[in-house]
Amino acid sequence: VFEGFLPRRGRKKALARLAAEERTIILYEAPHRLLATLEDILAVLGDRRVAVARELTKQFEEVYRGSVAQSLEYFRAHPPRGEITLVLEGARRADAAKDAPDAAGVAAEVLEIEARGTPRNAAIKEVARRRGLKKREVYQALLKVKEGRDA
Repeated sequence: VFEGFLPRRGRKKALARLAAEERTIILYEAPHRLLATLEDILAVLGDRRVAVARELTKQFEEVYRGSVAQSLEYFRAHPPRGEITLVLEGARRADAAKDAPDAAGVAAEVLEIEARGTPRNAAIKEVARRRGLKKREVYQALLKVKEGRDA
């Protein structure tokens, strides 16, 4: 999955949306932001395999392969230069299922916020913000749980 450059602000949120992605993820990054991005990947997605490529298709092309933690260690000692492309391992099936938003938990969180007198739309927005989901995903989880009760 090609993601291009992650946003400067909201990088962790963008990564959280990719947590359950089983396909390989391709990102671009500026050399001065590489360490921060690798730290965020490690914190949000865990220690996956990654290839950090620089200067692709150019004379000084270089590819470093290893885990995210190993890459962090390497690039702290060898500051990167040039255009960076990250090729990140997708989630394993078990990890993807674990990280996928569980509809019952999401719905319960929305209903708990609503019980405090918050309007549904605001409750959905709050849960989406907390969990790094889109409002639509929270709403779909709510509908899924409701359909299960009515069936």
